[in-house]
Amino acid sequence: MSVDFVGAAVGTAFGELFVQVKGVVKTIALFREQLEKIESTLDSIVPIMKNIDEYNRRMDCKDMGQIQDLINDGKDMVEKCLKIKAIQLCKRYKYSKKLTKFDERLAKEFQITLPLLTVKNTVAILEGVEVTGVEVKEVGKDVKEMGGNVNEIRGGVDEIGRGMKELLNFMHSNSGAQQSALELSDLAVPEAPDFIVGSEVEASLRKLKGRLLEEGVSVIVVTAPGGCGKTTLVAKLCHDADIEGKFHKNIMFIRVSKKLNLTDIVQKMIQHKNFPVPTIETEDSAVQYLQQLLEKIGQNPVLLVLDDVWTESKSFLDKFVFKKIKDYKIVVTSRYEFPDVDFVHHLNPLNEGEALQLFRRSVTITDRSMFVQDDLLEKVVNRCKGLPLALTVVAKSLRGRDPSFWKTKLLDWSESRSLLRSDSDVLDCLRKSLDDLDGEIKERFLDLSSFPEDRKIPTTALIDMWVELYKLDFSGVRAIADLNKLVYRNLADLVVTGKDSNEDEDKCYSTHYAMQHDLLRELAILECNEGEVEKRERLILDLTGNNFPDWWSEQKQPTVDARLVSISTDKTFSRPWPDLQLPKAEALVLNFETNIQTKTYALPEFIEKADKLKVLIVTNYSFSPAELHNFHVIGSNLRRMRFERLTVPFLSMGKRRLRSLQKISFFMCNISQTSTSDNPKISDAIPNLVELHIDYCNNLMALPDDICEIKPLKRLSITNCHYLSALPEQIGQLVSLEVVKLNSCTNLSQLPDSIGTLQNLMSLNISDCLSLSTLPNQIGQLVNLKSMNMRGCSRLSKLPRSIMKLRNLRKVICDKENEGLWEPLQTTLKSLNIIASEEEEANLDWLND
Repeated sequence: MSVDFVGAAVGTAFGELFVQVKGVVKTIALFREQLEKIESTLDSIVPIMKNIDEYNRRMDCKDMGQIQDLINDGKDMVEKCLKIKAIQLCKRYKYSKKLTKFDERLAKEFQITLPLLTVKNTVAILEGVEVTGVEVKEVGKDVKEMGGNVNEIRGGVDEIGRGMKELLNFMHSNSGAQQSALELSDLAVPEAPDFIVGSEVEASLRKLKGRLLEEGVSVIVVTAPGGCGKTTLVAKLCHDADIEGKFHKNIMFIRVSKKLNLTDIVQKMIQHKNFPVPTIETEDSAVQYLQQLLEKIGQNPVLLVLDDVWTESKSFLDKFVFKKIKDYKIVVTSRYEFPDVDFVHHLNPLNEGEALQLFRRSVTITDRSMFVQDDLLEKVVNRCKGLPLALTVVAKSLRGRDPSFWKTKLLDWSESRSLLRSDSDVLDCLRKSLDDLDGEIKERFLDLSSFPEDRKIPTTALIDMWVELYKLDFSGVRAIADLNKLVYRNLADLVVTGKDSNEDEDKCYSTHYAMQHDLLRELAILECNEGEVEKRERLILDLTGNNFPDWWSEQKQPTVDARLVSISTDKTFSRPWPDLQLPKAEALVLNFETNIQTKTYALPEFIEKADKLKVLIVTNYSFSPAELHNFHVIGSNLRRMRFERLTVPFLSMGKRRLRSLQKISFFMCNISQTSTSDNPKISDAIPNLVELHIDYCNNLMALPDDICEIKPLKRLSITNCHYLSALPEQIGQLVSLEVVKLNSCTNLSQLPDSIGTLQNLMSLNISDCLSLSTLPNQIGQLVNLKSMNMRGCSRLSKLPRSIMKLRNLRKVICDKENEGLWEPLQTTLKSLNIIASEEEEANLDWLND
């Protein structure tokens, strides 16, 4: 290839990079400082590129291919920055440094003089990444590499350190910070299927797209019966390239439950845009904050989707409308019409031909034809009224069955009449599909109704319930298999939020979530509510305010035989719990919201008398954490507990005696109450604990040493705890440990030497531990270690020699730049498989829906 040709290619690549950076520098807030510096450098290079003599002088004796590679690397880097979310602290830190290094290299290659890095610029870089565990000496090192006078700015660097400390204190003391970035989950656009049947759908997409791209028309309502595909249609619309191109990062997708909480929604919107989250006490204040937010981000087009709005929520919808904000669009999905809005679009059910097409596609496993008469098949399809949900559920209930079963069931369905007191025949179709479910799978389907409408259900919570209710394996593998059967039948959706290759091997499933369509939940509740209340297998109660059902409030001590009890309350609930006898209850699910004044929640006193209770799941769905009261009522027979968004007295719970407890999980909780020498040991309170899971508990700074005395402990998972700086030195006493997960503990600086005595350890996950620079020499003593995840450990630049002794190590997950650390070991560790990539880290911004 000639030099002239290469030079032309460099010029073309430079031009593309120039246009790319100019186009995104104002839209990528996370890396604005770094991109503006690159933009300035590119501006300085433009005259050089235009002046051929100057260009040749500067490029004399340089490797033109190397320069082209540098520019192409910059283009790729900017493209990747477009995909990084505000919550991805590790990625933000990593790419902020990469962008800075790229700017240095670019300036060096074109002989551009960079200005001295000022304290202001350095602070801006750090504020841009908001990452914990970054040492000030690293900043000094970077400044020195850029040619600055370190002595001249040492005082400034110290100031940066103090500023970072204050910033981190603010982040973790702020009520919104406790949500971490997971609360963004409410606002993430759900995935849409690649294949959608129906000319009506395609026409709807074109029409709605046109409305969103044109000026005016600020509120659009998409209305259709339940199960008609409204959410799928709008999700597909939001993923359209032209829509994404116009609205960029300003698309927010909110599922609106029947129980509205405007203050929480506004707080999540503010957090989604990476602004400090204020305390909002009233709906009027929420509206004011919402207007301020929209005015701030409304300089660019904004698209807000309000999914599944109920007819009585018209006043709620009105609070989101601000006509004066240009290019601000609202799309509403609802079963009901709102005739006074700007534009109402009716989504019609599928016609007969399209319904048959979807049915056949959903029922088919292979290409073999179905052994049924077309007229019989058409009758069944017609009973589904062209509703995609009913069609797919019914079709998948027949998938894989033999022809005789087909004929029998299709004949039965074609002649049946509606059995439910409902104005929609779709429920009858759905109910018919349940009749042939395996008994166990039907039970699992009904259990999903224990969780609130339009919420993502943690798979770990389902595992806790199902392991104890149905005597499944402790790890939950069978529970996951049962959930997948529901997904296969279209009775639930499974969303996996992470890309952790160790997830299935660890059997933690912390990034797996289930969702249930509101019609399916309605059907499940109808099934659960059959028969007398006292004799039901499941008691599912959804309370509004202090309105208890008559059978409960009018009896002094009502007795219910249910094995599974679920009670949901809203933010207006304040009354003390009336008494309730639950002699057979084995699982209790408590779902609640708190108001801004109290932020407390009291466990019901009747728990203390539920002697057979084995599982307790308590979830706060409010934006801010709530303080849990009445912890003393928890009985000694409990085997599993899960707490979410609560202040829980874990580290000072030694006075409790929970000798049966085998698993405890804390998600986004405050758990670091003062633990003193006067308190009894935690190991005495939970001596038989097998699994401990702590996730996004930002106030956790250390574990008490006596946790290491819990000999049965097999799984220790402490993840996304950014203040955790060290593990107990005595961790080697946990001789039963098989799995240790420490991913995204960004301030964890080292692993204890005693970790080498964990002879049963099979899986170690230290991914995204940003401050971890070395591994202990004793790591080579982990003779049974099979897998290790060290992806995102940017400071880990060497391995101890003892690593060669890990003869059973089968899999290592790392970044591309660290692959070279492991490759020489493959000659010794013959079975070692190195998985190295630059894939985006797990996107958690949808999680807490």
